[in-house]
Amino acid sequence: MIQLGISAFFHDSAACLVKNGKVVAAAEEERFTEIKHDSSFPTNAINWLLEYTNTSIDDIDVVCWYEDPVKKDKRVYKTFNRHFFKTFKLRRKYSKDRKLRNPKLLLANIGYHGNIEYIDHHRSHAAFSYLTSNFEESAVLTVDGVGEQETITIWKGEKDQLTKLYSENFPNSLGLLYSTITAYLGFKPNEGEYKVMGLAPYGDPSVYFKKLLKVFPKNNLEVNQKYFTWEYSDQIMFNKHLAKLLQLLPRLPEEPVEQSHKDLAAALQKVYEVKFLKLVRLARKLTGSTNLCLGGGCAYNGVANAKAYGIFKSIHIPFAPSDAGSAIGACLDYYDGEREVNNSPYLGPEYSDNYIKELTKKYNLRYLRLEEPVFIKRVAELINKGNIVAWFQGRMEFGARALGNRSILASPRVAEMREKLNYVIKKREGFRPFAPSVISSEQSRWFMVRENIPYMNQVVKIKGFNRKEPPVYLPSATHVDYSARVHSVTKEQNPKYHSLLEELGRLSGFSVVLNTSFNLKDQTITMTPTQAINRYLNSDIDYLVINNFIILKK
Repeated sequence: MIQLGISAFFHDSAACLVKNGKVVAAAEEERFTEIKHDSSFPTNAINWLLEYTNTSIDDIDVVCWYEDPVKKDKRVYKTFNRHFFKTFKLRRKYSKDRKLRNPKLLLANIGYHGNIEYIDHHRSHAAFSYLTSNFEESAVLTVDGVGEQETITIWKGEKDQLTKLYSENFPNSLGLLYSTITAYLGFKPNEGEYKVMGLAPYGDPSVYFKKLLKVFPKNNLEVNQKYFTWEYSDQIMFNKHLAKLLQLLPRLPEEPVEQSHKDLAAALQKVYEVKFLKLVRLARKLTGSTNLCLGGGCAYNGVANAKAYGIFKSIHIPFAPSDAGSAIGACLDYYDGEREVNNSPYLGPEYSDNYIKELTKKYNLRYLRLEEPVFIKRVAELINKGNIVAWFQGRMEFGARALGNRSILASPRVAEMREKLNYVIKKREGFRPFAPSVISSEQSRWFMVRENIPYMNQVVKIKGFNRKEPPVYLPSATHVDYSARVHSVTKEQNPKYHSLLEELGRLSGFSVVLNTSFNLKDQTITMTPTQAINRYLNSDIDYLVINNFIILKK
């Protein structure tokens, strides 16, 4: 069976191709259009999938769509009817967009006239999380903004089947609350949540915690809509009542970040954690499992995720838990055959050495092409000496994290490196942390980890953080609260990146590298060698490494 999986029209549109239960390729549309979080129908991604896998559109047996549009329509129009006059223009806009976004017509435009299976939004999240884990049974918790109508679900995964045990419906949404305060703090919703998480450790949660908790008047997950416009606006997410509650004016994007904004970020994170951990305890109670799978966009909240230990013994968070990954989840849920291993995030385009050589000629670049292990040794030496290296290898990662194939690498032991990367290379806010990639066998030496964190979706403390003067072994990869978003690297999953970390360990005693995504300000993660070269030439990155080519600026 050949399945085409699609997610589209909210954010992070994506497509995947699955053959007999095995995901063979997947990519987000934004990587082709270079529009961050592109929500359009993933035409470019689909065209690449078919070309890369040598598949015709006529070979597709079924298209699996990541949500049920009819169920979504029922929720949307029901909400419109509650606010008839306020939503008059919005109703017309939604109806117009709905016609343009009809999956059947869009697929017909690319030549597909076969079966379309609509898998519920949160079921797609749950299936992607559970069926990419190594658990034979597990609790599954999904949290996001909103699907068709659900915002939270709890499932029991057993023998490759999912049984729903609990759900919360719109407008009661932890995801929308987090996005709303993200917007209140002057950042872009569905994009700036990472900034809020990075800002939170600089603040005092007690300043706004009790005030923010008042949006839950019954001390459960019911959200008082007095403070929000989720039901009748697609332009702004809050109203004057929220400002009155917080006694803080919204921050405009161009305004400086003040201590009050840091305090609000800290309070938001604490409120989310309180509600999230109640759900985690409920998942344990309902399922009786000691394993937990997390899905939905909120599963990118690495600080909260790590706090689920103690309630559960083992936690799995997939490599793309937000809507992009649901394209895969829909396919895996529909497939009725034997469960395949689908734990690799390296599902995107790759490029040959001949292609790279031709590009270096076109751009008149100097380069060295070295065979391993000399190549690995040379790159490790460059990083160890304080150079910033753009590292472009093999197949592009699927999801929001750079996991060692499209990364900017630097020494985590150089204290000034974080400022240099933030202000000079990435040109972003200085409060945003970077992640350390570490060999899995060495991670417990430096970090308080419970198990491997292969997809960088947990934030943990560094070893020794609770001393009066915490030792900071890796200053540029350690956040202000002595935490780090760890990326565990195994030889099985990424042998080349693992070899680089091993060599860094031999040179410095630290098998750790600072890892951030290979992109500059407001750019999508690098997909092609042409993008890589242009970004390298227009930045202060010291070296560009593509395959086994070490490329130098003239």
